[in-house]
Amino acid sequence: MWIDRQDLLYSIRSARRAPLLSIIAIVALSLGIGLNAGVFTLLNALFLNPPTENDPASFVQVYPKYEGWFTGAAQYSSFTTEDYDAVRTHATTLQDVAAWQHSGAILEQEHMGIPAVLVTCNYFHILGIDRPLLGRILTPQECERGTAAQVVLLSEPLWRSRFGANPHILGETIHLNALPFTVIGVVSDPANARISGVYAPYTVEPLFDHLVASRLTDPDAPWLEIAARLRPGYSRADAQAELTTILRQQDRAYVERKVTSFNRKTSVELTNGSFIQDPAYRDTFPVLIALILGPLSLVLLLACSNVTMLFLSRSVVRRGEIALRLALGVGRTRLLRMLLLESFLTALIAGLLSIAMAYRIPHVIINVANPAGSGLAPLMRPNWHVFGYLAALVAIATIASSLAPIHAAWKLDLVTALKGREGTATMRSRINATMIVAQIAMSFVLLTAAVLFARLPSIVTALDPGFETRQTLSVPLAIDTSPHNRAAALSLYRALEARIRTIPGVRSLSYETLYPFEKTPPSEIRLPREEKGQGQPATIDNVSTDFFSTFGIRMMAGRSFVSSDSASTTATSVAVVSQAFARQFWPGEDPIGKIVVTPEDKRYTVIGVAADTRSERFGILDGPRLYTLRDPSALDGQMYVRFTGGAASMERVVFDVVKSLDRNQVMTPQTIWEQLDSAADKLRSLAHIIVAMALIAVLLAVTGIYGVLSFAINQRRREFGIRMALGANRHKIFRSILLYGGRQIAIGLACGFALAEPVVWAFAHLIKNSPFPFRSFDGSAFSIASVLLVSVSFAGMWLPALRATHVDPMKALRTE
Repeated sequence: MWIDRQDLLYSIRSARRAPLLSIIAIVALSLGIGLNAGVFTLLNALFLNPPTENDPASFVQVYPKYEGWFTGAAQYSSFTTEDYDAVRTHATTLQDVAAWQHSGAILEQEHMGIPAVLVTCNYFHILGIDRPLLGRILTPQECERGTAAQVVLLSEPLWRSRFGANPHILGETIHLNALPFTVIGVVSDPANARISGVYAPYTVEPLFDHLVASRLTDPDAPWLEIAARLRPGYSRADAQAELTTILRQQDRAYVERKVTSFNRKTSVELTNGSFIQDPAYRDTFPVLIALILGPLSLVLLLACSNVTMLFLSRSVVRRGEIALRLALGVGRTRLLRMLLLESFLTALIAGLLSIAMAYRIPHVIINVANPAGSGLAPLMRPNWHVFGYLAALVAIATIASSLAPIHAAWKLDLVTALKGREGTATMRSRINATMIVAQIAMSFVLLTAAVLFARLPSIVTALDPGFETRQTLSVPLAIDTSPHNRAAALSLYRALEARIRTIPGVRSLSYETLYPFEKTPPSEIRLPREEKGQGQPATIDNVSTDFFSTFGIRMMAGRSFVSSDSASTTATSVAVVSQAFARQFWPGEDPIGKIVVTPEDKRYTVIGVAADTRSERFGILDGPRLYTLRDPSALDGQMYVRFTGGAASMERVVFDVVKSLDRNQVMTPQTIWEQLDSAADKLRSLAHIIVAMALIAVLLAVTGIYGVLSFAINQRRREFGIRMALGANRHKIFRSILLYGGRQIAIGLACGFALAEPVVWAFAHLIKNSPFPFRSFDGSAFSIASVLLVSVSFAGMWLPALRATHVDPMKALRTE
């Protein structure tokens, strides 16, 4: 057999003879393997696994792709209620067609936001969850249209973390979005649930979301995700062909009935339900996974390099023993097998310890990345994908940590080794220089990533968006503005405006339809002489009269809106444009008095030019923006209040006023700066994770450099002794070692930059549409990472270099 019993026993005895070295090697590899296995467990659960473990081969998720969608671009979306009904009714290749929609809710008991999922009553059945932990699941009667049964199921993590695993929770009433819901059960989460919350019938959507028009009954509002089970004997290709036919019939019916506002053409794609197969993100997920696992692989390689030096040092110490074995007839092939077995046992023990980390790390990462949802993360257990990945890591660690010791033993000079002296093959091995360069390069990549992410939160909170953030209060409202309730909603708005304006410290109140720091798709804006399709993109913000004074946005030319301006669609309608808009549409010209045309063929006369803002991406100027005047009787847009004094007291007073007029309101007003700080908090959580991994990598690198130089100095003791005997002083020896290490550090930094820049560029390209300012080249981040790494590297070199200056020439030359 390949593993000889004697070789195995010898490997165990070797580890026992050097317990400290073995423990250090196991700890180093456990960190490298455990971090990789734990993060892969998280990625596997979130992205790679289908949402069910019960017959996943028959599970399908359906993605519609619409063409002619508003802007004319083809994009993947959700299903309308009518399309869901058509699929459920006419599809013969599918059974148990279920639908759901992810939402959010305010749990009034704790005044906190929690995830919520509005589901059809067969949702749990298609996911293989037929038995709840407590109570019952939804019945078909609770999902009939027009019933709006206010019942809810709690996920197990929510039940344990927020309700103390109360066994008597069934039948109790909780308030979500100020609505009473009766708890009917507690269920386990689906396999790839990202975070746990509550489940309610999808028929409560009109009450639950307080929408202007309910998506449940709106034939022009896609909102439902669909999944189903294949009938026996049918494939995904069969189902896809049938669903394409059904939806093409829906397209024709919609156009004939003029139900929809666009001339749509629908196609579908079926997947196994895993996120990595989502067609809208299929090209993004592999890059994202590579960017996550790539740096973690560097941590593993750093751990392997440390273990390599430990094993190499041990093999050099044992060179007399190895030479004696070779002299007695042991073949080099068997010697290779013995050394490989020692590395394998170390990696295997580290792999077994890493299994515990694979269970714990996903939970820790989710809770750190989302502190507000602490305790709501579902348990993510490793499956055969994870254990296969773990086995591959153990194999990589075994090979990577044994190559150098095997090479040293293979090149061993028997004569010099039996005399107790170093041979020329081990005097100045290239391995030493290569190890230092590799450790510096890998550490530089991770440290650069840590610096970039650590600086992002401060960049976000310190930016000047071009408008007031600390004294401007956002007042979120959830008011039913549907046609039958329009008069009551308008009356509530009027009463609310009047009450807020009387609060001491309130300077102004306004509305706008665009939300700060949320990217909005542009519209086509044309000049009067241009036809549709010949215009240029710009965002449209419908604002009230006091908008510019509320936000403190300066007028660069002309004037802002006044109360006498009309919000009608006549020729007298006026608009304000941003500087970027003026530069793009009329470069070098005066924009005042110019005419622009919106996609609805409304004509506006420009009366003013407002300063550019940074409201879509942090730190980056917005593109062209057209400000139109909001109709005073409109019910759209977000309310903002400009105030003086303390933010906390103003928030409480405004909330009390809102609550006194409508007890169903549960959202707390916040300043825009607090919203910025909340976004920065999420970045800080992510930065903490990345910085922790980078610190582990740097620690491994420093200890690795220390080990490499210690090993090299031990190998060169005779050389140092000869140099000292010939007149070299201690300062020259010390300086030569630092110069040697410094050259390798410089080469390592150059290699690290060559590795880091493509990684940073790829990540910046991946998140180019996000609001965060992540540049593809950040010289300051590279400089900070370089300075930090050089400092700690020289600190790691100091002690070995100092030890070399204390070599006794007489002892070093005793064997000459």
